Amino acid sequence: MNTNRSSYLLGAALGSALVLALSANVMAADIYDGGLKGGYDVPPPPPSDRGLYIKGYVGQANSDVGNIWTEGFDTNNFTVYHNDIKSSPLFGLGIGWKHSHWLRFDVTGDYRGDALFVAQDAYPGGFGFNPGTNEYTADIQSWLGLANAYIDMGNWCGFTPYIGAGIGFGTLSVQGMKDINTVQSATYYAADNTTTNFAWALHAGVSFDISPQMAIDLAYRYADLGDAHTGTAFDATGANPSYSGVFIKDITANDVMLGMRYKFQREAVAYVLVK
Repeated sequence: MNTNRSSYLLGAALGSALVLALSANVMAADIYDGGLKGGYDVPPPPPSDRGLYIKGYVGQANSDVGNIWTEGFDTNNFTVYHNDIKSSPLFGLGIGWKHSHWLRFDVTGDYRGDALFVAQDAYPGGFGFNPGTNEYTADIQSWLGLANAYIDMGNWCGFTPYIGAGIGFGTLSVQGMKDINTVQSATYYAADNTTTNFAWALHAGVSFDISPQMAIDLAYRYADLGDAHTGTAFDATGANPSYSGVFIKDITANDVMLGMRYKFQREAVAYVLVK
């Protein structure tokens, strides 16, 4: 009698456990698969931040010169007193890919308008000639093309600071070079010349999201564009070549830029009510 009773109790317990297990599976399905028997609102996963973007920017190129050189420097003790490239506007476009919330890549190209180059040197007198000076002026135009990578360092109330680096090429055109030697009452004109060099850059900036697809970007860039030089210099008659030209060495720039980025592929956040 006790054996039968124990069997009944064991059977009832097993049956109850089976019913509870089936009920739990049904409730779980209702919660996670959008069933109709009640449940909770389940938010979807956050949207991916990947996507293609384009950008445009304007700014100011603040260039520096490392030094200048002419072949005359090898024949006398020249002293360079001044060399400078004045600031100029720049305009650029780019296309890129945001790989994740913190990493993105783009390719940019910008034109840097006419910048005035000025320099002055002096040399001591020697046997058969007097001391003198040379005053150089020219216009320099440049193009800068870069492949860049950036690290976005988090987002705070829509603001995203970032750092980056890029490599590419710089094209420098020196035009209208004039060399005036006051002591000799001589003027020399150098032929225009264009040089293309390896270039690299470092970036820092902050962007602000004005919409899920649009951001304003304020950026600083340090760029190394390499060397430039003129063509052969002639005297005022244009008939007699005087020297091989002026070499403008180690041109760098501290650029300040303001731009806009537009992202094409932005996934909409869709919340599905599960009841």
